[in-house]
Amino acid sequence: MFGPLMNTKRCMPLALSDLLDNVHILSSPTRSIATIAQELNAEEGAIINPIICSVGSQPVLALMAGDKACDADKIGQVLNLVGNVDMLSHDEINQLTGGSVDELYPLELAQRLPTIIDASLKRFSVLYSRAGSNHCLIATTYSEIKALTHGTISYGVATPTWHPSQDHTATAS
Repeated sequence: MFGPLMNTKRCMPLALSDLLDNVHILSSPTRSIATIAQELNAEEGAIINPIICSVGSQPVLALMAGDKACDADKIGQVLNLVGNVDMLSHDEINQLTGGSVDELYPLELAQRLPTIIDASLKRFSVLYSRAGSNHCLIATTYSEIKALTHGTISYGVATPTWHPSQDHTATAS
C-alpha cells in the first residue's frame, strides 16, 4: 500500500488522490529535510517530518514541522494514551506499514493511526509531505492536512527550536 507514487493513486481515498496534481519530484532520493527544502526553495519547517512511535503497544504518528523536534514524552498525553513512548525502528516501521521508511505516505498513514499535527505547521502557506517514495513530495496546506488526517492539533509536542545535534531525517532510527 505504501509503494512508489505511481502505485499508490489507485489505493488512496479520492481526497488524497486529488492531491497528486501537486506532486514534486526531487532530482535524487533523499531523507534530509535540509536537502529537500533547498531543492524546493522552501523553509525546512514547511517539510512535514513524520515521526512514528508507540505509546504502550499503540503505534502513533506525529506530523512535525521539519525545523522542530518532537517531545516524545508529551505524545501519550496529547492523545490521552498511557504507556512508555518508544520510537519505532526502520524494521518496525516496515512491519507496521508494509514498506520501508522511505516509502511512507504520511497523509494516508494518518488515516489509520492516531495522529498528532504540530500546530507550528500553521506558519507556512504551503507544506510538503512525502508521497510514497524518498523523492516524491506533495504540496498541501495546513487546512488540507487537518481535513485529511482528522489529527489532534498540538501546541506542546514540538520543541521551540531544532538543534543540529538531533537526527534530522524523515523518521527516527
